Parts: sequence; C-alpha cells; structure tokens
Amino acid sequence: MNIPYYDRCVNHALKLKGIAGDSFKDTTMRVYKREAINPKNLAKILSKDGIIIPTVDAALFSDNKHDMVATIVISINEKKNEVILYDPIADEEVASQFNEFEKAWITFNYSCTTAFRSDGHTYFPKLIDLNSITLPNGYEELREAIAENAHDTWASARQSEGWTYGPKRDDVKLETPDMVPYSDLPDSERQYDRVMAEDTLKLLIALGYNIVKA
Repeated sequence: MNIPYYDRCVNHALKLKGIAGDSFKDTTMRVYKREAINPKNLAKILSKDGIIIPTVDAALFSDNKHDMVATIVISINEKKNEVILYDPIADEEVASQFNEFEKAWITFNYSCTTAFRSDGHTYFPKLIDLNSITLPNGYEELREAIAENAHDTWASARQSEGWTYGPKRDDVKLETPDMVPYSDLPDSERQYDRVMAEDTLKLLIALGYNIVKA
C-alpha cells in the first residue's frame, strides 16, 4: 500500500536518529510493517530507541478527513496525555492530545511501521509470507472466537500469578485494566487479539489446510 508521505517520514526519522541513508533499505535496521500495534506499547518502543511510523487520518494535520497519511511518533508525555508527532504535510513537529492521535490512528486499524537498530545479538525470525492470503467470507465469527479465547487464556494465566483488575497497570500491585471480559476491552486491545487470530487462520490456509465446520 502506498501511504502518502511515508518516504518523507522515513527520511526524517533517520535524520532524527542520526542514521545515514534516505530510506530503510540504506540501513541495517530491522523493519516491521504491522497491521496493528497496541498503543500502550509506544512508550516502550521509544525507550528501545525505536522508530514508530503510524498511518493516521490526515484530518489530524489538515482538512482532508478520511485520507491516510504517515506520521512519526517522536515522544510521549504520559502525564500530560500528549504526543509529539511529525506533520509531514507542513514538515514540522506538532503536539497532539494522545486521545486525538489514537482516534486518527484507529481509523486505519492501528497500522504501523516500526524499526530498530541491529546488533550482534539480534535474532531474525523467519516468517511465512501471509500478505497474499485473504480470509474467505464467513471467517469473522471464527476469528473472534480465537481472539476471545486468546484473551481468556492470557487472563487465566495472569490470575494464576495473582493479577487482578486495576484502573491503571501496576506491576508492583499486579493490577491491570485489561482484566475484564473480551467484550469489555477497548477496541485497541481487541484489535491486537484479532490480528493474532487472523494471522493464525491465514497461516493454516498458507500451509494448505482447509477449515471446515463440523
């Protein structure tokens, strides 16, 4: 998919990091194009010196509502609920309320590119290419069932360790706002599980399996 201003964002992100090259191909960085990413992980990615290039609604920067555009997450201020973004249209850094940024991002299902520097200890997973696989109609119910089961499996494992519900994640108190039924999760969390479920179904199809309901 050709995302407007994507190349400009990549070029600008590399300059911010002091990395030589005009595109990722000019570097040794590990690059991942994700159909969806959990917004809660953005601060952790930045703490790893990662580059984050989400696809958002252009209305975040202009009047072109519902048009897609690439941006860069430069920094996050969790106390102010604020994010600093690169506006590729005006070629400048701008501040946005995180909620507004997330609203513009979810329009394109939290699609995102991330990139990290490589080192001598980097493991390079070998993934089966699923880009050409399209799920047949009628698989949505099965995808949701797998996604819900994955969440329930996660919740059960965490509960066995003492985790309970809390309004904010607290690793000391073992509390998390995600300790709720799948249907009560924010859409960002459900989307994370859906992508995992959908990729599982696509993998089965890629390996030559047919899924038939008994």
